[in-house]
Amino acid sequence: MRKNLFSKLFLSYLAVVAFSFLVSGILSSQFFSRHYLASQEKEIMEQAKTISEFISQSPQEEIPEILPSLRRGTQVLLLNRQELSSPNFPISEPPRPRWGRMGREPLPQEMLEKVLQGGTVVFRGFSPRFGQTMLIAASPVLRNGEVSSILLLLSPMVNIEATLSAARRIILTASTISLVFSLLLSYFFSRSLTRPIRKISEAARDLASGNLQRRIEVSTEDELGQLAQDFNYLSSTLEKTINHLHQEKRETENILLHMAEGVVATDEEGKVTSINPALLKKLQWKGEAPSGLHISQLFPQPQIQEFFSRALKEGKEEAQEFQIENGDHLILHLTPLKEGEKVYGAVGVFQDITELRQLEELRRDFLANVSHELRTPLTSIQGFVEAMVDGVISDEELRKKYLEVIHRETLRLSRLIHDLLDLSLMESKKVEWEMSPLSLFPLIDQVLLKLMPQIEDKKIQIKKDFSSPLPLVWGNMDRIEQVLINLLSNALIFSPPESTIEIKVWQEGKEVAVSIKDQGEGIPEKDIPHLFERFYRVEKSRSREKGGTGLGLAIAKQIIENHGGTIKVESQLHQGTTFIFTLPIAPSQEDQGE
Repeated sequence: MRKNLFSKLFLSYLAVVAFSFLVSGILSSQFFSRHYLASQEKEIMEQAKTISEFISQSPQEEIPEILPSLRRGTQVLLLNRQELSSPNFPISEPPRPRWGRMGREPLPQEMLEKVLQGGTVVFRGFSPRFGQTMLIAASPVLRNGEVSSILLLLSPMVNIEATLSAARRIILTASTISLVFSLLLSYFFSRSLTRPIRKISEAARDLASGNLQRRIEVSTEDELGQLAQDFNYLSSTLEKTINHLHQEKRETENILLHMAEGVVATDEEGKVTSINPALLKKLQWKGEAPSGLHISQLFPQPQIQEFFSRALKEGKEEAQEFQIENGDHLILHLTPLKEGEKVYGAVGVFQDITELRQLEELRRDFLANVSHELRTPLTSIQGFVEAMVDGVISDEELRKKYLEVIHRETLRLSRLIHDLLDLSLMESKKVEWEMSPLSLFPLIDQVLLKLMPQIEDKKIQIKKDFSSPLPLVWGNMDRIEQVLINLLSNALIFSPPESTIEIKVWQEGKEVAVSIKDQGEGIPEKDIPHLFERFYRVEKSRSREKGGTGLGLAIAKQIIENHGGTIKVESQLHQGTTFIFTLPIAPSQEDQGE
C-alpha cells in the first residue's frame, strides 16, 4: 500500500485490533482453562469426600457392592494402607503435559501423609490400569476414628482436554469473526476519516491552481466538518481578497494605460519591470513592451541613465528636465521604491512639457511680433509728428502728405488693436453672436462687390462654381463676411495680374463647404502648419506693405471654429493655394439640404 494517511490508519487499526484479539484470546483461553480445571478439581474433591464419608458409614461387607454404583462417569478405587506402599500402586508418574497444571509431579509424600492424616487431596497422575492420565482425588475412609483405607476417585483428563479444546476453538472462532468485522469497521472508519481530508487536499490544490469557487460539502459536525467549514471560509475570504486585488490591479493598469504621462518602473538593477503605452508612444517603440531590458537600452541619453543610477544608489527623489531625440521636452520625476532602507527599484514619471515650451515660445514670439508691429507705425508717427512740431516741414503739400501717412499708420494701429481684441475674445469663448440662417450666394456676391476695385486693378477673373440648390447655413453674417473678405483679399494680394480666382460652394453631408483657390506662388510645405498662427507671415515684407496685421487667418480660424465648422489650406509651390472652410447647415433647412 502507498504510505498515505488511509494506509497508516488502516494498518494501525489492524495492528491494534489483531494484537488486542491475540492477547485477549490467549488470556481468555488461559483463564478458562484454569477456571475449568479448578472447577473440575473442586467437583471431584467434593465427590471424593462425599463417597469416602458414605463408605465410612457403610458396613464393611457392603462396600464391594456399593462401589460400582458410585462411579458416575469416574473410576473408584478403594485401597488399604498396605497398598499405598506397594510397588503395584495404581498411580505412576504421568507424561509431561503441554499445558495447564498437568506439569506437576506425581502424588508427593506430603500429600499421602495429608491423606493419612484425614485430609483430601487432588492431583493428576498416570494410571497404568487405564492407560491414560487421570485427574485423581484421594480421600481417607475412616473406621473408628482411624484411616482404614483411601478412596481414589479417577476422572480421565481426555474429557477435560476435549472440553478445553472445544472452548479454545470457540474463542478462536469468535476472535476471528470479531477480527474480520473489526477490520471491516477499521477500513470504513479509516476511509470516513481520510475521504474528507482527501477532498480538502483536492480542494486546496484547486485553490492553488486558481479555482477560487471550489467549496467542500460539510456533512458532519466534528473536527473534520469544522475543518471543512474553515476551508470554505478561507476560500471565500481568499476569493474576495484576490478579486479585490485584481480590481485594484485593473484600476492601476487602467490608470497607467490612460495616463498622458509616461511611466516606467525598474528593479534594483535598473531593468524595466513595467512601462505604460504613453511612454512607448513617446519613445516610438515598436514591438512588445521592453520588459527585462536595462534602462540604458530604453534611453540612450547619458543624463537619464545617470539619473536612474543615482536614484537607485542614493534612494532620493529627484526631478529634472530632459530633451529626447525627437526634440520633445520631458520632466522626469524619479521616485525610489524602498522597503525600510533597502532600495528595490524606482518609478519614473515622464511629463511632456513640449506643448508648454512651445506655448512659451509662442508667447515670446507674440510679444516680439506685437512689439514689432506696434513699433513700426509708432516710429513713423513719432518721426513725422516731431518734424512737424519742430517746424521742419513748412511746405503745405508736404505737411499734408505727412499727415496722410500719420493717418494711415494710425488706422493700421487701430486695426491691429481691434484684431487683437477680437481674437482674444474669440479664443476665450466669451463672444456671443446673433446666429441666423444665411444664404452664401448673395453674401459672396456682396464681398466681391466690395473688392471690385482690387479685382479690376489686377484684372483678376472670378470663376464661381455654385451647386444648386444649396441649403442655408447657420451663422453670423458679419463674421462670415469677415472670413470671406480676409480669404479673398489674400487671394487677390498674392495672385499675379490677369490670373483666375475660383470660388466653389457645395454641400458635404450636414455642412456646406466653400473653397477659394488662387493661382499664386503657393505656400512652402514647412509654413503650412503655422499658417493660422498669430503674426505668422509667409512673405512678411509684402504683407506689411499691404497693410496686413498678420492676424487675419488666425481670426478667420477662430470665427469658423466658433461656428462649429473647420478650415484648412492646401497648397503647392508654383501651383496656387486653396483655402477650404465649412459651415453647419441651418437647423430649419437640414432636412431640405439632405
